Amino acid sequence: MKKSFLALPACVLCAALLLCGCQSVVTAGSVSGSATESAAAASSGAAGAPLTIACTSAGFNPYVSDDAITRQDATLLFEPLVAITPDLDLDYRMAQNVDNSGLLVTVQMRSGCFFADGSNVTAEDAAASLNAARLSSQYAARFSNVTDVVVEGSAVCITLTQPDSLFAYLLDIPVLRADEVSLSRPTANGRYTYSDGGDALVLNSRAAFPDGGPAEIGLETVAGADALVSGLAVGSVDLYVLGDDSTETTSINAVETYYRNNDLIYLSVNAGATNPLCSTATGRRLLSTLVDRNDLASKAYYSRAYAATGAINNYYPCVKGRQTILPSADASPLESTMAALGYTRADDGTFQDEKQQPAAVSLLVYSGSSYKRYAAQLLQEQLQANGIRVDITEAASFDDYLAAVQSGQFELYIGEVKLYNNFDLSPFWSGQASYGLAPSEALLAAYSSFRQNSGTAGDFEAAFASEMPFIPLLWHSGTVVTSRRVGGVNASLSSAFYSLADLTVG
Repeated sequence: MKKSFLALPACVLCAALLLCGCQSVVTAGSVSGSATESAAAASSGAAGAPLTIACTSAGFNPYVSDDAITRQDATLLFEPLVAITPDLDLDYRMAQNVDNSGLLVTVQMRSGCFFADGSNVTAEDAAASLNAARLSSQYAARFSNVTDVVVEGSAVCITLTQPDSLFAYLLDIPVLRADEVSLSRPTANGRYTYSDGGDALVLNSRAAFPDGGPAEIGLETVAGADALVSGLAVGSVDLYVLGDDSTETTSINAVETYYRNNDLIYLSVNAGATNPLCSTATGRRLLSTLVDRNDLASKAYYSRAYAATGAINNYYPCVKGRQTILPSADASPLESTMAALGYTRADDGTFQDEKQQPAAVSLLVYSGSSYKRYAAQLLQEQLQANGIRVDITEAASFDDYLAAVQSGQFELYIGEVKLYNNFDLSPFWSGQASYGLAPSEALLAAYSSFRQNSGTAGDFEAAFASEMPFIPLLWHSGTVVTSRRVGGVNASLSSAFYSLADLTVG
């Protein structure tokens, strides 16, 4: 029998564009209490004491709290429909399978899964969780393409407004009991559940996917962001997730572990500029070819990033081995391409046009981001080493920077966008990252085909690389910071605790 759930209106939201790249605070909160109290608590714990993580007074339900700590802790207490592996593949959890056909996505639920109280996890629970996510501040934007959610037997049927071949990547959301989606402490069904006193997490004997980990995880209630780093330094908290563009210096007692992320750092190119290096696909391809992405990652981002070899993250199975952008620079096409663009070599090694004007590009960067300022300097060095001058313009304020971008007063600028896990690239075609870009109808058609069938992702990448409407540079890695007594962290895009099998606390 078909059971209908309330059809909710789609939210008109897009991926959050991080044009500024300004410093951000860590995503977890700050340690409550004085440093003296924290130090005393830390010193009282012997080696091998339980892992201690931050929590908030808001509880553990990410559908009613927009705090990043709540989302982090929820991955220990509640299993998702799917998880994304460290290698950016799909790991089916409460969902046995996800079938994607046009505008209909069918999620077949896994049987034999239970909540900690012994009740079954059902398709009704999954549907209610999905609808709660659609109403929440944490997840609503990613599900703006959903118009209806219904249950048919043991399956959840989701109706979309537009095809989305990678929709399953959006389903790394926790499954809560249908009657508890608005509670701050819903019944657990994950690897951990609440201790009898509620002040710790303990292993859940009914977990569908147990994978080891400490028998108990301590909870430290936090209230803000300012003191978390010092809290880890004195031992009251063992782990937090660093902000995506944070330049915080972590404690000497800390260890950083990186995980692959979908934050794209890119070079936007104004196709409307008179400069042939920007206005032509030939010029844009050459600029891309001359960029050493590995150098940018290791120097400007201190290895907290890795080279982007296409518009879709290199590690997604649908594009592995099917991208053509090189991670290192290749100057072999330089002479012939510059000649085709109307430039010749001058005696000093630079290129000039027929009016003896130097081949040059202007690069806009927001001065508030140390990462991007350094990246701009490296790009300047790389291009000038090949005879193309780069004039860097630093915007003193973000408002000035944004005004220049929105008015098209740039040839190149360094931007950053946090893309959804299904690789909806609409921010570049019609959203906040589209300033100055002019994708062709052929490229948009190739993108539309990819959205309908991920098997055509390679064809889209080929069309993209040929046209290069913007230049992908790096994928900005996520960072988990832990105390030195913690080892074996295995994080992913879905969770700082993707696997606990190798985690050690000593």
